Amino acid sequence: MTVADVSKLDGEKFGKVRRLMTEGATEGERNAAKARADAMARRAGMTLNQAMSKLDSASKTRPQPAAENWTDIFRDIHRKMDDEQEAKNPGYKDRKRERQAQKERAKAERRDELLRQFGSVEALFELTSIERALYVAAEPFAKRSRGMPFFGDKPFFWTKELGGSRAFDGGKRSPESLAAIKGAWPFPDTLQGLLDEMRMWAKLRSDRQLFVDGEYNDHLEVDVRNELLEHELWKRPVENWDDMEARFAWDRFEWDRQWIDPEDHERSDNDKMERLRADFEILRKLYEGRRSASHVDPHHRNGGADTARHPGSHFRRTNADKRRDVASMLDAEPGLSDREIAKRCGVSPQTVGNVRRRR
Repeated sequence: MTVADVSKLDGEKFGKVRRLMTEGATEGERNAAKARADAMARRAGMTLNQAMSKLDSASKTRPQPAAENWTDIFRDIHRKMDDEQEAKNPGYKDRKRERQAQKERAKAERRDELLRQFGSVEALFELTSIERALYVAAEPFAKRSRGMPFFGDKPFFWTKELGGSRAFDGGKRSPESLAAIKGAWPFPDTLQGLLDEMRMWAKLRSDRQLFVDGEYNDHLEVDVRNELLEHELWKRPVENWDDMEARFAWDRFEWDRQWIDPEDHERSDNDKMERLRADFEILRKLYEGRRSASHVDPHHRNGGADTARHPGSHFRRTNADKRRDVASMLDAEPGLSDREIAKRCGVSPQTVGNVRRRR
């Protein structure tokens, strides 16, 4: 890095944008700040990590002006917006305070529930089985430094770099490190499985956030695992109707996760997405109805899996076919027991129970 390179970086402006990377009100705001900071660093001929290191070094060697308090700035903006809403809708502030109070009560109840479940805050923050597997698998590709955990007094070696890239620096990771993270724990083989794991990580992050003053950040290994899951959720082609349903659910999940309180943000294209989901269900039922009609043997009233095909047919059902058959039977006769539906569809009662719970 040359002196000319460094001179291109507006340290004061870069510092403000950098603070927004961690102090922004929403994930979308923080991501936008990160992208802006990365662009500023590149214009100065540096990586984002180099620019942040330069800023840290400069703050240690010369006095800095008092930093603006971004929390206060956001608070002033929100206060002004509340005043405007109160003028238009009298009682708006009281209603907002009550909603906030309800949220705080819900958070307190959730904290109590987690403490009963785990026994202590320290236990909640201990590495889970999958986190431990990822941590071990990353060892050959990780650079770690000694630090303190969120809770407790036992030192922990945090992963600062994995596969040649640090958190938030936008660099590419080595293929070997990505393969290690992907193989450290069974990788889901369906879109629904991918989404289920993403939801698991989101819940763990949300649970831990309840006990952190500030923003809780996942371990770097978990971030990389989520990157792999997300890539598959966007890129993997669908193979059946269940996959398409999972992709709709992923779209909703992605929208919700960018907000601290998703229910406070109405999606502008909600009507369009709901229409698409309804169309999808219509087409799915039409397909299943026609497919069922083309395979049911009229000589067998119950339509069990072993007799539900025309004589001589070599049709072989997949697991997805079996789930669809069960779902159709649940639609037609929801009052039947799991055992009776299993008998008619040629599956196990456990399969019926799983489909029923999922629906």
